[in-house]
Amino acid sequence: MKKLLFLSILFSAATTLAQPEPPMVVENDMGGCCERERTVEVAQQSFESIIVSAFKAGNATKIAAYFSDKIDLSILETGDLYSKSQAEQILKNFFAKHKPSDFKILHKGKSGQSEYFIGELSAGRKYRVTLNNKTQGSKKIITSLSIEEN
Repeated sequence: MKKLLFLSILFSAATTLAQPEPPMVVENDMGGCCERERTVEVAQQSFESIIVSAFKAGNATKIAAYFSDKIDLSILETGDLYSKSQAEQILKNFFAKHKPSDFKILHKGKSGQSEYFIGELSAGRKYRVTLNNKTQGSKKIITSLSIEEN
């Protein structure tokens, strides 16, 4: 109990005595200087890296977050035009039966306003994944997704 009390006092003293980071001094074009607050840059993941990591993890929810309202989904020779939520459930079922271990992009390209990539999903067997997307506003939207045995 004494150790716990000592550690909590030590922690609160350390955080109380911590000083904020001083402003950054920046030289301007005229040779003078001025102070500027430090900014924290948040690295945003690219659409491609998000999709690759989601396929590796078998995360249908993360992939479905980029589905268009109606998506052309084809999985193992069964396909149709599905709503976003229907397609997510179908993809979840696929991942439940075929646990992914790896995913890599083999080819990518652009055709007009659409982009696509072809990848290989390892999930016991090898599957060929073809994904088409387009930019809608500032967001990438998946318009079609196909998973077939390789």
